[in-house]
Amino acid sequence: VLAVAIWIVSLVTHPGARYAGPIWLALGAAVYVGVRRGRRLLEGEGVRELPPGAYFRRILVPMKLGAVGEEMAATAIALAKERAAAVDAVYVIRVPLELELDAELSDREEQAAASLAEAQALGEEHGILVEPVSVRSRSIGQAIVAEAAARGSDLIVLGSAARWRRQSAFFSPTVDYVLRNAPCEVLVVAFPQGVLDDAPASAPPGVP
Repeated sequence: VLAVAIWIVSLVTHPGARYAGPIWLALGAAVYVGVRRGRRLLEGEGVRELPPGAYFRRILVPMKLGAVGEEMAATAIALAKERAAAVDAVYVIRVPLELELDAELSDREEQAAASLAEAQALGEEHGILVEPVSVRSRSIGQAIVAEAAARGSDLIVLGSAARWRRQSAFFSPTVDYVLRNAPCEVLVVAFPQGVLDDAPASAPPGVP
């Protein structure tokens, strides 16, 4: 069972952003508690407090296989349901430099398909359109930013592992890159120690 405690960090990522951190903190906590306690947000309870003018048409959520991927998809879908938005679920297959971009990576392709199918199924269950996107890239962060720009995303929802904070780096290189280069708002969900221990060992390097 995932820990109930969660820390939501909102950072301004472009000049037009006007959302205050404390407001986003309350929003994020409400989303998380609702998702973890019977998926109430996805059952129609909704988020009671949103920042003034918070309007999202498209929400992008990078995916990974397993419980963490489900948590992030559920958070994005809860926000989308509240705002009648669409969700782009993006799975980035990182291709090592020693391989061609179109190299055979059947295991990772299968992981991508399974993760995206989970997100689609959750979206369909709650009446939210989830567009599955699988891309290959040398850099996960660059791929996320590129997809957000290409799809006109209004918000990117990312998860961040506690292991980076133990290594004196608050965010992973992927999350840090997205925060610095995203064309839209970014919501970072920083999970506490132990929450990501159930992540698949086969997850590609660089996953947030």
